[in-house]
Amino acid sequence: MAEIDPETLERVRRWCAEAGREAGAAEIRAALAPLTWDEFLLVRALLADRPIARPLGPQALADIARGALPEVAAEREREGRYEPERGELAPKEPPPEEAGPPRGRRRSGRTAAPPVVRRKRAHSSAAPHPEPSPPPLRRLLEPSGRTILEGFVRRHGARRPAILRELSAFRREDGAPPADGDLDALLDHHGLSRAFAHREREELLHALRAARGERAPAAESLGVEGGAYWASLERLGAVGEAERIRDERRAELRARATLAERCRLVARDVALLEDLGLLAEFEADLAARLPEHLRALRAGQQGSALDLAFANTVGLPAASALALARRIGLDLGSARGLRPLAGRGEKPRLRSRAGPAEPGTRPARRGPSPRRRRGRQG
Repeated sequence: MAEIDPETLERVRRWCAEAGREAGAAEIRAALAPLTWDEFLLVRALLADRPIARPLGPQALADIARGALPEVAAEREREGRYEPERGELAPKEPPPEEAGPPRGRRRSGRTAAPPVVRRKRAHSSAAPHPEPSPPPLRRLLEPSGRTILEGFVRRHGARRPAILRELSAFRREDGAPPADGDLDALLDHHGLSRAFAHREREELLHALRAARGERAPAAESLGVEGGAYWASLERLGAVGEAERIRDERRAELRARATLAERCRLVARDVALLEDLGLLAEFEADLAARLPEHLRALRAGQQGSALDLAFANTVGLPAASALALARRIGLDLGSARGLRPLAGRGEKPRLRSRAGPAEPGTRPARRGPSPRRRRGRQG
């Protein structure tokens, strides 16, 4: 097997410490060096999860990768069966240096030994080792495979794309990476199908609630396509519950029944209305109500551009209002250069019924109101 990288050494050290056994780099290398590439990949998969038994050292970890149960390996660790292996790794003390004169001094009557020149060996031009093949998927049918699958589920939940990415380190008999059917077969073999299906159903429905009934954001949050997301709901028998969530969202949007709210929804949230099947219904509603609204604008806003008046009344920018009118099939005219309507906060000025006062004269003062006059008489 190839040389163990420092990152793997550190991960094994932390894993063993969490399992109640401290281990050094030399002990870890000696324990993992005899493993095949398939067994080493299983070690890396085990390191991704927390140890499920105590104590476990590097030799116990290697035994689990070879197919031993974690409880059996922990029992061997407690009985000290791995002690000889650790004893062989104890560093040997260097032999004591021979006494002699300090360096830099010459012995009398003797000549210094000539330096030994060692030639550098030429690098062998051997062919590189072939790339190790991935382990077969059938290895996960062994008892240790259940531990690996449970670790995948703890890390990723019941999200199939993420678990299949983890399983891509293994290969089927035909050399292809695992698919959905292989994952189902592994879960069924280890008795995990029922719990996994329940958790997958809850995660799919939770994503739909978080997306407020919209399928595309729910599927994106789980890392699946929209069609695959809905197919998963059908496979798990959760379509009825999903439609109830979507009906609540439809009722909420239908409650926004004012003309301005409907215009803003159709202009800004086309994807949402299409996903919920409300776009055609809202467009038909606007096509029936907007002509009367435009007739009222033409009668009451003389001297102002009709497109600007319409945009102000529905609370949309002029470009969005014009695009909405074209979709509905309305004609706002093409008047340009006219001033827009006054802002909503601006109050109209009151006109005096009397004509303008002549220059140099003061306007006539109005007398007291009849109510004030009656009060004085009383």
